[in-house]
Parts: sequence; C-alpha cells; structure tokens
Amino acid sequence: MKTEIVQRYDLDKNRKISRVLPINNIDFAVLTLTYQSDKPMLLIHGNYERRIELPDVKSYDELNGFCSLFKYKHGFGLAERFGRLFLCPNLNGDLKKVQIEQPYSKDEVLQPFLSGISYRALDDSFLLGIEDELSYFFPAKYWTRMKLKNKKVFGFNLPQLSPVLDELRVLEINKYPPTDRNYSDGEWLNIQTFGVDENKLLIHTNGGAATRSKSGPDFQFSIISEFDSNFRFIDNHKVEEGKVFFSVDKKFFIILSRNNKKLFVYDKDNIQLKFEVSLTSRQNLGTANPRFISIDIREDFLYIYGRDFLNICKLIK
Repeated sequence: MKTEIVQRYDLDKNRKISRVLPINNIDFAVLTLTYQSDKPMLLIHGNYERRIELPDVKSYDELNGFCSLFKYKHGFGLAERFGRLFLCPNLNGDLKKVQIEQPYSKDEVLQPFLSGISYRALDDSFLLGIEDELSYFFPAKYWTRMKLKNKKVFGFNLPQLSPVLDELRVLEINKYPPTDRNYSDGEWLNIQTFGVDENKLLIHTNGGAATRSKSGPDFQFSIISEFDSNFRFIDNHKVEEGKVFFSVDKKFFIILSRNNKKLFVYDKDNIQLKFEVSLTSRQNLGTANPRFISIDIREDFLYIYGRDFLNICKLIK
C-alpha cells in the first residue's frame, strides 16, 4: 500500500503534540502540551473548531506520556493515569469530568494507575488497563470493565457520574509460550495494547520483561489474544514484533516494525495481515524521525504524528 501526504498540521509556537484522535472523516482532536506557563489544551479541527481547557489540569506534567485520548460516542474522551476521566460525547457539547477511585484492596492492586482505555458502545462500557507496582509507568498487568452510573441521593439522580468497576482480570500464562520471567510471586504478562468493540476484545502482549523491570528482552513473543464480547478467551495469533496501535475506527491492528521502517496492518476480524506500508520521507514521514512516532488509521487515511509534527496521508492501493 502506498501513501501520499494530503495535510501537514502546523503547531503553535512552543507547543508539542501529545495525542491525536481522528474523530470522523473531517474532524480530529489534538492534545497539545507546552513547557511554558500555558496549560495543556485540546484542539478540535474540522467542522468544529474548538480550544478546550481541561478542568483541574494545571501543567503538562500531569498528562505528558500518561494519558489516553479515545473515541467516545460522537465525540472523544481523555483519561489520565491517576484516574481522571474527561468525556465529551458530542464535539459541540460540554466536557464532563469523572474521577475513578480505587475500588480494590492493596493486595490486588498496589499502584492503581490507568495505562489505557477503550470505549464499547454495545453496553456503554469502558475497558481499562491498570498497572501493577512493577509496571514502571507502562504497561498494564490487569484489565477490567467499567460502567458509569448516576449518583443518587434519596432516590434522585445527581449530575455526577459514578464509575463501577468489575473484577480484575489478567492474561492466563498457561495459554502462552513460556518466558524467562519466573519469580516466587508468580509470572505475569504485559498488556501492551488492547481494543474492544461490540464483538470482541483484542489484547497484544510481548511476553518480555524489559518494559516492567528494565532488564531482559523486549520481546519473547508477539501475540494478539482474541476474546469474545463477554471476554471469554478464543485464541492466540502470532504477529510481527513491534509497537502496536489499535485503530480508532476499530478495523485494524497496526504494528510499527522494530526497525521503524514499515507498518504491518492486520485486519481486526480475522487477525490476518491486510497490507504493509513503507515509511519514507517522501510519502508519509516528511522530516520526522520514525523512532518517536504514533500511528492511527481511519477509513482511507493514515495519521502519523510525533511531538513536533502531524501528517495526514491518503492510503493508495
């Protein structure tokens, strides 16, 4: 598959890109950070041009590297690592803030930090990735489902929404190849990336120890695990090694190869390689360093971005 840059996004002076979210075929959201005195800012481009300040977020340190920007209904949501959730169901609507409190005992989760989130419209729920004490700022060990309920006082609904979380789940290691990570307190597998839709849940794990203990190999395998809509295990699928992204339109798993030169795009429905994209300065990268990029796909457009750039590219067969 070839690509062609159709739009280059220009940043304001001193601002850096943290996250980009293609919301529909026209609108996209950009979370920008600055090292100056300005607060983090969400910028909406397209039919709805907006600048949105995040309530109670005072500096870029609170979001830099530790947040998830995701599709929510007809708008977007933003979750930060310490449990604050900002939801905007329509692009011209108001932003609502929800605080996710720690519902588990300290024996279950030593450091209840979010490391990922995905919304499912089927039952109006969210899937959360939650870190362990040994995650070292990513990736998750646990995953769970969350629903938002109206708070009630004397039978009346309050404006605030209350998060309700299911039990914690982990990847069952007996379903995966063995690794060299065996401690007395038990081995567990990294959840690198996940995505949930109406029909299934997909979780990527690399089996490696380096991302949570700063030692050992990054990859001992690269597997996408498939679960049904009730989160029952179906099968494992071996895929290329690399950094994995779940596309915003929930059609693809995208793998940035370990040498940062190619994208492997897998069909979400059958976990089969659908096409490949070479990363070149002429077609999609511009002057960007592919080592520090993030990827998304919506319909026929590829979004490639880093701290200092965003290129929107047309996918051409």
